[in-house]
Amino acid sequence: MGSTWAKTVRVAYKGRQVSLNNFARVPWSRKDLDGAVHQGAKIKSLWQHQGLRDKVIISSMAGHSVIVKRAYFDSGPPKELEKTIYKEAGQYIPFDLSDVYLDYQVLGPGHEDGSVEVILVASKIKVVQDLMEVAEKSGLSLSIVDVDAFALSNCFEFNYPEFHDEPVYLLDIGGRQSIFSIFLKNQPIFFREMSFGGKHITNIIAELSNIGKAEAEVQKIQGPLTKDSDEYPDISRGIVTAVKDWTDEIKRLISFYHTSEPHMKQASKLFLSGGGSLLNGISTLLEQHLKIEVNYLDPWKNIQVSMNDYDMKYLDSVKPQFAVATGLALRGIT
Repeated sequence: MGSTWAKTVRVAYKGRQVSLNNFARVPWSRKDLDGAVHQGAKIKSLWQHQGLRDKVIISSMAGHSVIVKRAYFDSGPPKELEKTIYKEAGQYIPFDLSDVYLDYQVLGPGHEDGSVEVILVASKIKVVQDLMEVAEKSGLSLSIVDVDAFALSNCFEFNYPEFHDEPVYLLDIGGRQSIFSIFLKNQPIFFREMSFGGKHITNIIAELSNIGKAEAEVQKIQGPLTKDSDEYPDISRGIVTAVKDWTDEIKRLISFYHTSEPHMKQASKLFLSGGGSLLNGISTLLEQHLKIEVNYLDPWKNIQVSMNDYDMKYLDSVKPQFAVATGLALRGIT
């Protein structure tokens, strides 16, 4: 459930043989964003239209309502380690622990003997409850709440195992916020959520062209109807400036990480996804500003897709938007 679209992906699998069973998306209206009742009705309608019978779903969240921290604790038996983590987590989580759901995962041995590295995840109880309410109003049950960045990593891990030992950058551009992640050895070793997204570009086109946002959204993806219009140079400059601002922020994140971890090799490839990545020509702009190879992340690269069941041209045109949703569907497989 993103800021602009609701997306669903259903996969069927036997072992690690996975096939795409269903996928769909529906845009939120202004009314939908007012609360759980409207969002629930929209999702219920989507479920009926797709003929989905599943009642249990996995969803995810992002933003300031989720805190993810890496920490080190003294190793010990699982029950003792759990007590230690919950006792000491307060020094890493900037929320009152009584106001959050807290979970953790042991990643492996720490840098020092007798220690373990742990990833802590805390989410505000109210935000999780709001998500559960949307599911309830949809007639569904929420079984797992994940983090967008983790789901993005799951999607990449399943589809690109050849990059296990090579660091890569992942960039998922959403409607209002984006995720930048450094991925290595099946985990995001560093990630940040950034406050830019495709809506910014839509607003630039709408304002400079004096057109509605729906039409501006079409032009953003397909390109302008004519490059001879008086507004085209200003629009082009506006988009280039916006994307350069994005890449400047990404460069700062890369520099920050490699300054703190100077032994880590820099990535030579960036994989792009998210609805905002559908901006016409954005991969070329990113390559020019970041001086790095940019590829689109294919969320269904290692997933069987029946050519008889889907319009492949349409599927290729929207698939970058489904990376996070596919990562959620792949939980338990990766």
